Amino acid sequence: MKLKSTLIYLSLLFMCSCTSVEKYNAHIEKEIPANKLKKDVDFVYKKLKRYHPKLDLYISQDSIDFKFDSLKKTIKKPLKPNNFFVKIFPIFKSLQHGHTYVYPLYKRLDKKQTKEYKESKSAFNDYSFFWKNDSVFLVNDISKINPINSGSALLYIDSVSTKYLHDKYKKSIYGDGKNTTFSDNVFNRTFLNYFTLENGIKDSIELTFLMGNTPIRKKTFRTYPKPKNEKVTETPKITKQEKEIERKVMIKQKKYGYSKSSKTYSKDLSFPTNDSTVAVLKVTDFRKGKIRELYKEVFTDVKNHKVQNLVLDLRNNGGGYIKDAHYLYAYLVDESKPFLGEKIVANKTAFGKSLYNLFPIYSYPLLWLGSGYSYFSTTKNIDNEYELNMPFSFVKVDNDLVYKHNLYVIINGGSYSASSLISANLQAKKRAYFVGEETGGDFNGTVAGLMPKFTLPHSKLKMSVGTVYLSPIEKCDEIGHGVYPDKEIKPTLENKIKRFDVELNWILNDIKNGNKSLNQRFLFVE
Repeated sequence: MKLKSTLIYLSLLFMCSCTSVEKYNAHIEKEIPANKLKKDVDFVYKKLKRYHPKLDLYISQDSIDFKFDSLKKTIKKPLKPNNFFVKIFPIFKSLQHGHTYVYPLYKRLDKKQTKEYKESKSAFNDYSFFWKNDSVFLVNDISKINPINSGSALLYIDSVSTKYLHDKYKKSIYGDGKNTTFSDNVFNRTFLNYFTLENGIKDSIELTFLMGNTPIRKKTFRTYPKPKNEKVTETPKITKQEKEIERKVMIKQKKYGYSKSSKTYSKDLSFPTNDSTVAVLKVTDFRKGKIRELYKEVFTDVKNHKVQNLVLDLRNNGGGYIKDAHYLYAYLVDESKPFLGEKIVANKTAFGKSLYNLFPIYSYPLLWLGSGYSYFSTTKNIDNEYELNMPFSFVKVDNDLVYKHNLYVIINGGSYSASSLISANLQAKKRAYFVGEETGGDFNGTVAGLMPKFTLPHSKLKMSVGTVYLSPIEKCDEIGHGVYPDKEIKPTLENKIKRFDVELNWILNDIKNGNKSLNQRFLFVE
């Protein structure tokens, strides 16, 4: 009887799950009446005013009011949710706060489809691309059948032109302030997502390239793993030595934040030349790994190798936890106690209220304490703004391990949020020589902190809202731009095809030349 009840329960659960997916996907194709979409616009503005500090940092409050009123006047007919997304995201973009965003609706997969696609590889898997001058070019085709020449322009994906995807969706990507490097960088890496948004996951696609002056069409397919051999085979015994190796690998993966999908570590120290006094610390995010242990281990290695030139690679580091960035910063400067400047919130309750959006109901009793603490920690500053007077991170490092020699930092448009903050602090302290391109985040800070997500009641689009304005220890006079490099270098298509790291190579050459550019930069500053 118990087994029968369990089976019935599981069957009902499966049916509900399937129904839920069908209902969700059907909603994407459903037109929402204009009056309800206008209510969604009001909902968005209400949440922004309730939770978002410094909403008028880049444009005036009158302009914001006008934009929301104007948008409502243009909604005169029913729209599907994703068509409404195209209509509303320009307002989010105009605010120029990159963490505050509205998201389109992607179709969901049911359990059967999820299982089917889980181990498969996308039809795009064999191709890498690079956008240049509003066109996209093939960097590499690793397929074994009739590979296309690197450098060929991609014109169409099935019948969808890449120009259409660019013109429609690139403008929906924005960073903080006025810089354009963030949108260029992110669209470069994610533009295929917009094809999937409109066409769903496909088992086969046709790519049309322009190879020289000749259009070439190539069919490409999603690949699935071969069926497992049902024949039972004996699993070979693992020796103690092999077990120990596996254990050490697992420990390292956990400590350094290993990603199975990209097969890379969140933090990785390497020595690119035969000279072990030159090291590269690549930090792809500030989210993964046992930060206290790993940074101590990294800088112990740096000390043991007597590193004189350290390259910190923050390219495409979209940020993460302030504490993670603070730990790294503490190993690079003598005085690291202040990592953040002012922390501004919209009002006394905004930070505490956002906690309830991010955590499940059963945690509410504990959240009550947290929200109460944040309420009494919020006071008005001399500018009549609400400032959150609570620390976001405590760090303690071994002073003997603090790195005090030459430091280069590689940045690009994908260096955003926490990685832009650490870059701003290092530049403000004149601690490092920067190579690459302007960061995607504003030098003077970003509105992030807790990031509650809200579902618009009728279109069901989701929006994220930054709740705390986080600034570096010092600000610059220019508003709305990122950390500028001392040496601007942008990779070319040829660099990508040849896998030539032009930024790192420039730094290695400067080191060979006795740190000429680095020394001139700081001699000039002094």
